[in-house]
Order: sequence, then C-alpha cells, then structure tokens
Amino acid sequence: MAKIKVSSYLVRQLEKLGIEEIFGLPGDYNFELVEAIEKSDKISWIGSTNELNGGYCADGYARQKGYGALLTTFGVGELSAINAIAGCASENIPVMKITGTPSSEHIKNKTLLHHNLKNADYYAFYKAYQNIVEDCAFLTKENAKDEIDRLINVMVKTKKPVYIAIPMDVAVYEIEDDENNITEPTSDIDNLKYALDKIINEIKNSRNPVVIADILARRFNSREEINNFLEKTKIPSTCFLRGLDVIKTSTPNFFGCYAGKNDNFECYNYTNSSDCIICFGDVISDLNTLGFDFKFDIQNIISIQGNFINFKGEIIENVLMKDLARELYKKIDYKSDKTIERKFKYKKTDFNLDEKLSAKYIYPRLEKFLKEGDIYINEVGLSTFGTMPMMLPDNIDINNQLLWGSIGWATPCAFGCAIAQKERRVILITGDGAHQLTAQEISAMMRYKVKPVIFVINNSGYTVERILCDNVNAKYNDIAKWNYSILPEIFDGECFCAKVETNREFDEILEKIEKIQKEKMCYIELCCDYLDIPKLALSSAKHPEQLKKED
Repeated sequence: MAKIKVSSYLVRQLEKLGIEEIFGLPGDYNFELVEAIEKSDKISWIGSTNELNGGYCADGYARQKGYGALLTTFGVGELSAINAIAGCASENIPVMKITGTPSSEHIKNKTLLHHNLKNADYYAFYKAYQNIVEDCAFLTKENAKDEIDRLINVMVKTKKPVYIAIPMDVAVYEIEDDENNITEPTSDIDNLKYALDKIINEIKNSRNPVVIADILARRFNSREEINNFLEKTKIPSTCFLRGLDVIKTSTPNFFGCYAGKNDNFECYNYTNSSDCIICFGDVISDLNTLGFDFKFDIQNIISIQGNFINFKGEIIENVLMKDLARELYKKIDYKSDKTIERKFKYKKTDFNLDEKLSAKYIYPRLEKFLKEGDIYINEVGLSTFGTMPMMLPDNIDINNQLLWGSIGWATPCAFGCAIAQKERRVILITGDGAHQLTAQEISAMMRYKVKPVIFVINNSGYTVERILCDNVNAKYNDIAKWNYSILPEIFDGECFCAKVETNREFDEILEKIEKIQKEKMCYIELCCDYLDIPKLALSSAKHPEQLKKED
C-alpha cells in the first residue's frame, strides 16, 4: 500500500470538510505543515498579520463555510491565538487549531528550545487548550492517523473547535495511505420519533404556542427546516438577539426580535404568557436575552439543541435539530389561528439630512442598504442593538459575538467571511475602539483582493464600556485619535475611502458604494457624537439617565 506524510494526510482530511483556505503564520516548527498546504491542489494558505487575527479570520471563515482551520507555531503562536479559539468554543464555531511543535526527541528530553518556558514544558500549552476546546490531541507516529480522524469527527458532531499538536518529525512521518471516513452524525430513529410525538402532542394541546429561534439553529444548519415548519403552522415566532438571521422576515406571524420590556411589547407579552414555548438552538445568556428579561421558567420549555432535546427537563439524546425540524414540518397537522402584525421595526421618519450623523439615522438607512444574500458583521458592542429592529432581507447572514464578546473580533472575522464566500457582499460595522485592536487585518484584505464594505463608527472611545460603568465620562475609556478615512492608504492595494459627518453625506456614500463595491473594497469613517448609541442599547446601560435617549 502507498504511503503518505502525516502533514499531507491532515490536509487531505480537511479538504473533505470543504475547507479551501487555511489561515495562519509560518514558524520554524510548522514549516512542513505549511508546505503540505502549499502543495495541495484544493487548499490555499492565507497569511494573517498575527495569530490572534488569524484565529478571528478562521472563526469568520467557519461561520460561512462550515468549518475552518488555523495553523501556528508552538508556544508564542498558539498562545497569541488562544483568545480567538476560546471565542470559537463559546460561540460554537468548528475550527481546528493546528500547532507545529519541536520534534519528539526534544520533547522527550525536555531540551530547552526557543518559544518555551524557562523550565521546558512542551505540554503546557496543550494543557491550556484542554480547558477551552472540545477535544485535544498531541500526535505521535503511532497515533497520528487515528487522532486526526477522531478530532475531525468530534468537530463535525459538536460544531466546536478542536486542538492538534504535531511534532516536526511526526509531520513528515509516512503512514498507510488508506482513507478513514469522516462520519456525519445521524439521529437515533426511535428517539427522534419519541421526541416528535411528544412535541406535536404538546403543540396541539396548547392554547398559544410560540417558537423562539436562536444562534444554534444556524450553527447546526437548520434554518431552512425551521422556516418551512413555521410557514406551514403559522405559529407565532420570535428570536433572541444572537439569532437575528434565523427566521425570515417574510415568515408569517414573526414578531421580530425579542426585546424584553424595552420594545416589541406584543411579543414580550405573548411569549411570556405562552403555555408552550419551543426553542430552536437557544443560548440563555445575559446580552442575548437583554439581561434575562423574561418571565417564563426555562425549566419548563422545549429546548431543541443541535443534537439533543431538553423536553421540560427530560433529556432526549441523539436527536439532530435539523432532522426534528424537518419531521415536524412533514408530520404535524396544525395551523395557528393567530394573526400577528409585526410592529417592531424602524418607523418612517422625516430626517433633517443636514444634521450630524447619528445612530438613529445610520441603522434605518443601513436597513435599506442591505440586500438578500449579504453577509453582515456586527462588532462586539453596540451595533447589534441598532440591527435589532431591522426588517432584514431574506437569506442574509448576520454574524456577532455576543457571548464571548472579544472586541476587535469583527474586522478579521469579516476578512474570513470574505475569503469563505467570495461571491457574496460582506458588510462590516465596527466601532473605533474595537477597530484599533485588529485594524492591521485591513492590509490582508487588500493583499488578497477581497472587497468588503467597512463602516467604522468614530465616536471617540470604548462607548460600550462607557455605558456599562458608573461614570460614562471615565477617561480610561478614551482611545488614541486616528484619521480612519486615510488609514488604508498606508497599505498596498485598492480601496475607496471616505469620511462621513452628516446624514446627507451618508446617503451619498451609500449610493456611490452601490456602484463601485464590486470593483474595490470600501472603507468609510462615520463621525458621530460622543456617547451616541442606538436607542435599544440603553437596556444594557448601568446608568441610562446619564445618556441622551433618542426617540
């Protein structure tokens, strides 16, 4: 039987997941792994500006492509990336973190080589990742093949990141060239039927069922099946903040996003008075639910997770969300008699176009700018609150990071999204404070000739932090002043740049972007007043009385 290097085998198995690009930085401990990628006919190497950004890029890539991978060197590289991979774990993003390490002999002898701690410990960072990812492996010549396949199958099943360390000598070691299969998870047929019968019976015996959709419905690729089910049954539905793109705006009896007591009051009252709450992919966290602002008992709901169901405290294992939603659509004989008129949306308002640009104009205007098929990234912070009331086009992907909440994530994430699906328009809205953490990835975007539309809101600091602390004017939330609109000029590549200060200028720039966006990247600085925030962000403010409330 023919032989194949471990490095080449890993690359080939990642190809099977549909991965076409791997992000990372080269280092002397991972050269053989980078070379294996370079030799592949199906996977390309994408160089990042640093390992943290590379991890954020792989995060965005996996959100759009299904799976992602990041390659770094041992020690310094993998520790730089660990925050990004922790975000993948928190947000259910399946990324393989690959680390090239010194050779097995040096590991065995605890030879003190560069990138190590003073007391050589080649497993210290492997142990650090064990606390973060779904599973880890440190390859040897004996286990390499089986461990690669095992980790890939873990990633496929859980939609979470995994970590793999590959010593230099193991990377070039030759193994038998017989392919092990990647196993797609399947539902247990008996458990699926059992859960299906219980849920259908619960719906039929309820007075006012409601469906809440959330982020894991997208992670487990179940949006189409859920929308088909809602289209057929007309059950009133809503979504939590992280699941803004799960239910189509055109779906009957869709309330829009659940906003707690802050807005969308009909949705709040209906949901909290329901005798049958069915959640698809729910994550009950603080920001996602606007501070746990609900009255229903989470122990008394039907929670349909990616591969199991919590039916009012009864756990039904090995039932895939996608399968259950599909079977619900096929088998249920039920149609709600409720008629919901969606009232949670931006109202048509006469704006003074010569006024200073502000959040109250930006988001309703962006709503008109977004198109079916767009990929829209909201930076950690305030922009998601501006997106909440939007009447979104169908088939749009919205990416946010509300659980892990690592500011700066969104700029490299947008690059990863753009690499993953080059045919789609990528739109990023970020804040000046967050952008300063990772702005160098703009150079990588220009290097690889992707063409996102980037809006940087310049309102003089970490505004999300200002509204969360006791003193909104605390100086520690100030940042250095940058001339954002000329920032891309220091990099090599084509980019349309502009600075916007009024509503009228914002209109004019959006019209221009519509004409040129396919030709070049667009980078727009949006100048807003200090402490300018979307109205719904007040729900997270510690002292909302210190903030100006926009009508």
